[in-house]
Amino acid sequence: MKLRKWVGIALWIYSMSLYAQSDLPKNLTKQFENVPHDSIFIDQLNVIAFENLKTNSQSARQLSTYTQRQAQALKYTKGYARALAITGSTYWYEGVYEIAQSYYLAAARQYSSINDSVGVGQMYNNIGEVYKKLGQYDKSLEYQLLSLELKKSDLKSQQLTLYNIGEIYIGLKDYDKALDYLNRALDMAKLTNDKRVIAYCYWSYGIIRADKKKYTDAIGFYLLSEKLWAELGEKRSLIQTYQDFALAYQGLKKFERANEYLTKAQTLIIEIRAKDLQARNYLYRFKLDSAQQNFEKAINNLYQYNLLNDSLYRSSKSEQINKLQTIYEAENRERENEELRTETTLRNAEIRSQRIIIIAIGLGLFLSSILLIMVFFQRQRILNVNKQLNDKTEEVQTQSESLLKLNDDLQMLNKKLESIVEERTTQVMKQNQRLAEYTFINAHKLRSPVASILGLINLLPNASIEERELISKYLKDCGEDLDKIIREIGRNLEGAIVEKNQN
Repeated sequence: MKLRKWVGIALWIYSMSLYAQSDLPKNLTKQFENVPHDSIFIDQLNVIAFENLKTNSQSARQLSTYTQRQAQALKYTKGYARALAITGSTYWYEGVYEIAQSYYLAAARQYSSINDSVGVGQMYNNIGEVYKKLGQYDKSLEYQLLSLELKKSDLKSQQLTLYNIGEIYIGLKDYDKALDYLNRALDMAKLTNDKRVIAYCYWSYGIIRADKKKYTDAIGFYLLSEKLWAELGEKRSLIQTYQDFALAYQGLKKFERANEYLTKAQTLIIEIRAKDLQARNYLYRFKLDSAQQNFEKAINNLYQYNLLNDSLYRSSKSEQINKLQTIYEAENRERENEELRTETTLRNAEIRSQRIIIIAIGLGLFLSSILLIMVFFQRQRILNVNKQLNDKTEEVQTQSESLLKLNDDLQMLNKKLESIVEERTTQVMKQNQRLAEYTFINAHKLRSPVASILGLINLLPNASIEERELISKYLKDCGEDLDKIIREIGRNLEGAIVEKNQN
């Protein structure tokens, strides 16, 4: 545990030093020759490395280590975390679970630093899977439940965690709870058409049936998962399914079929170089040979199993020791680099201080010059404004004198107008008086002939012919009198108008 703790703490240093001299693999150099090294480039490399996991874990590890360096140089934390996770998965595929866990923990810290809850949840899922492989089901369940809580918003990754929890309960032989989680995972996977999780669920249904000695049912589920694994190219999962096929056929006493599936598994094991699955295949052959009472082969397979297991253990410990050695050397280099960086930083700080002082003095002189220029132009503006004010004052004085003279003229004109108005008013009053007199006189003059005419007109309806002739004569005389009076009135009015115009 102490060794694993050291590996986890110093992993970020190790990830920089491991494969320190390696570059982008030759088969990818041409593909990305003119591609800018940005976050998209990092994401593409991570996708390729993840795909390589299915066929060549060492190639995937080399690429993911290169990607780690590139992501760190770009300060692209999410891409760096993903590369760490893929590196961990390369060890997972090889059955070196403790080293895989160290990388998963490092990736979780990186995801946590950018508040990526889904990324942290995925790493907790992977850490839980490591504990499951190590037989620590309580720790595994703890991390898987934490993962499920963090991935509430991510339906696709939730279903995988639900499956993993179901698998834990299979390990604990609690099949009811296992089926509950597997059913939930399968329902969600069918909604999103996640064939990988669907295949996992069918596979686990088969394992549960096999544990209950229902081997025929188990084989039916294995066939469903086998088809999906082949379609997805998941060779590691396909190998494990073939090995479970062998156990089921062994339970049915169909030893030849069991041997066929172990042979299929062996072919794929050689192809992907999975030593942990090779050890498992030796163990399953030991069980198959023992069931057939072929004890010589059984002992040989058991010997091969123990030999490979010891080799894997020694390889794991040797690799961890090498990692610690590399970490120690990297720490020394880092310490020396840190001292150089500190010295350089101090020197640069001193140079920056001197530059700042020079810039400050220059800036002060520049600002002083600008201030003097501004004062000069301000004084010139003030002088110009004063001159303009004096000119305006003289102009206002002249206008004031002109206005005073004009005011005197207006007062004299007002007095003249008042006397004219008074005189005209007197004339109008006199004329009005005369008009009243004319009106009164003319009314009396006109009344007599008008009254006569009206009286004669009233007599006409009842008069005889002779009387009418006489009345007509009187009407003519009255009309002539009326005409004379009107003409006289007209002459009097014309005389008054002429007199008025003369005045």
